Amino acid sequence: MPLALPTIEQIEDYLQQVEDLVVSSLSAATPDLPKVSDAVHRLWQDVLRHSPQAIPNIKGLGAFEVPPPPPPPPPPASFWESTADWVADHPWQTASLGVGIIGTGLLVGYASPRIRRRARVGVKKHAHTANGDRRQVVIVLGGDFPLGLPLIQDLEKKGYIVIASVSTPEAVDEIESKCNGYVRALVLDPTEPEMIPYFLRSLASTLSRRFPITAAGDPHASPAAHIYVHSVVSLLSLSSSTITPPPAPFEHLNLQTDYLAYLQATHLVPLQVLQALLPLLRASPARARDARTNGLGRQSIVICLPATDARVGLPFASAQAMGAAATLRAVEVLRREVRAAGFSGAGLEAAESMRNLKVAVVDVGAVGPVLDGDEPGALKQTVGEWTPSEQAAYDAAFGYMLEHSAQHALRRRPSDVSTFVDTVVDVVSSGRKSKDALSPWTLRRFYGRLHELFRGDRVAVGAGAGTYAFASYLPSFILDTLLDIPYALAGLRNALLPVPPRVILPPPAGLAAAPAPATQPPVAQQTIPEKPEGTGTDSEHDASGSEADVESNEGYGSGVGESWISLKSRPGDRAAPGPA
Repeated sequence: MPLALPTIEQIEDYLQQVEDLVVSSLSAATPDLPKVSDAVHRLWQDVLRHSPQAIPNIKGLGAFEVPPPPPPPPPPASFWESTADWVADHPWQTASLGVGIIGTGLLVGYASPRIRRRARVGVKKHAHTANGDRRQVVIVLGGDFPLGLPLIQDLEKKGYIVIASVSTPEAVDEIESKCNGYVRALVLDPTEPEMIPYFLRSLASTLSRRFPITAAGDPHASPAAHIYVHSVVSLLSLSSSTITPPPAPFEHLNLQTDYLAYLQATHLVPLQVLQALLPLLRASPARARDARTNGLGRQSIVICLPATDARVGLPFASAQAMGAAATLRAVEVLRREVRAAGFSGAGLEAAESMRNLKVAVVDVGAVGPVLDGDEPGALKQTVGEWTPSEQAAYDAAFGYMLEHSAQHALRRRPSDVSTFVDTVVDVVSSGRKSKDALSPWTLRRFYGRLHELFRGDRVAVGAGAGTYAFASYLPSFILDTLLDIPYALAGLRNALLPVPPRVILPPPAGLAAAPAPATQPPVAQQTIPEKPEGTGTDSEHDASGSEADVESNEGYGSGVGESWISLKSRPGDRAAPGPA
């Protein structure tokens, strides 16, 4: 039989009947239910009326109320209100800002006439310079060096009188003819220290004459217009192909002839001249105050050194590295002495001149075109002057050094000479005559002080100078490891070659004797050589070198073992090509 589902009307009727039944049953069972709340209220009132007063008055629940909506957020504070709140929260910062603003206003108000007066003084000074009234002298040692002439010409254009030293009388006319009358060249050969007194005497005479030197009339200047030494720039410490020993191992370097001559020209002579010029650089306190007031910059000593030799020191360049290190340490000691004298004499007039003097070092990298004497092909020929034992020990490393130098020279482009010139002029003028300085005179003076402060007392210029300057700050073991990597790779390459690298042997006797002049004795001798004549260290060195040559020659072929070739160059032979 199918199940019949009730309809919706039937279900609603059923629920209504159940609801009526429940309400009627509950009303019949509890007739006083609506009066329960009134009874509870009356009971609580009786308790409050007859009980102690300590019982608190508890209110009833009361009717249900909807809570009011929250109030709207306050509007954002204005700028002045925020500023007032910050001032109230930070009283000390507010007081500091107020004092600073008031002080700045007073400084600008009271200093503006002084600034305008100094600006007029600066304008007059530059106008006088354009008209030919020059009093600052820059002494350039080594004016006939490759970088000397561009530096001299630029210093003359910037308003300085330049007194340059040259090594030959011919260079005097060559330099003075290319300038405009404010350059005087004096002869000072760095290889002849006996010429220093004559150079100083000529310098004192030049400081008392009138410039330009091409002007007609009395050549001597009036006492009121005497010139004074403003800066000394030394280029003598830079390597020169005429006096620099060729690359060679340290044990092959002749310390008594080759190195002593190089040290004399690049280290001793510049420092001797500098010692004689220091009294001229210590200007009077009045002149120091005048230079500081007029913004003329501090007097300076500028020493130019090869960046590679002064910063690192590479293999097979021991003479250059030792000379540069000695000069650098002397300059550093001089700078510390000058600063100590300036600080310890605070309040004394004698210390004014020392505080007005600065000592700077310029590390020069690859600048200008490469000279022909630096070609690897020319340097390769110097290996023939080594002893066979030195060739066997150093030939592979020396050959790779020449190969690496040639490839590195092709990759690295030398900096332009103008970069070096601008850097030196910037140091000499304390940034006041730099082409990158600001145009107004007062701003240019401020820029010069700021630039000098951040630059320091040592400047690097030229290709590779910055790299070697960074490498000099590395620990020694890291720097040595980096320098050894190319030679380690070369050794690995030579070990993997099917044929060992060729070792350059001494030239045959006939070829060695052919280039020698007819007046010199033959350099080739049969069998073991006789003991050379003479006494002292040279004779002992020659004897020890001869024994080493005989021992090393025994391991070579029959042609080398049967004859001995003297590879020792005499001092007269090496000094002979110099004058030519």
